[in-house]
Amino acid sequence: MQLPWIEPLAPPRRGSLLQQHWSPLEFEGPARALVHALKFHSATALAVLMAQHLVDALPPRAFPPGAAIVPVPASRARLRQRGFDHANLLAGELSRRTMLPIQRPLRREASLALGQRGLGRRDRLSGRGLQVSLVGRAPLQVVLIDDVCTTGATLELCAEALLSGRTEQVSAVTYSVVG
Repeated sequence: MQLPWIEPLAPPRRGSLLQQHWSPLEFEGPARALVHALKFHSATALAVLMAQHLVDALPPRAFPPGAAIVPVPASRARLRQRGFDHANLLAGELSRRTMLPIQRPLRREASLALGQRGLGRRDRLSGRGLQVSLVGRAPLQVVLIDDVCTTGATLELCAEALLSGRTEQVSAVTYSVVG
């Protein structure tokens, strides 16, 4: 099976806080299988392959010099359940390949027992299923890292938290995007 490659620069939605959003794969077929294997079947070694896909598919400007890589944080409940943070693994592998520092100034709190799963974009953006807060010093320039962008709400909430601190520019890199 072939990976579903797409144009990697996804234009930010109108009113987006993100300067850019890079995502080289459609969340379907083998790309979806890789994400699910990483997240739900503890295939943590896949973070190495997925990071290499991102570095190979994206132009250098997706990882600008001086930026810090910031993984979208997992909730404490998901971290306990899985035993690892998939976005953190991906961010670590990207940091090794791009030589950009990794920072973790965000904390994620689910405001519902189930988090965001099954919620639409409006409910996600309202904070009904997720709250993100700044808990450390925010870097000036950030590349947010996550495995999949479903509605963009999580990335927007992370960007909002970062911009409430001293961050001036926020872009995002996700392994895949829901079409």
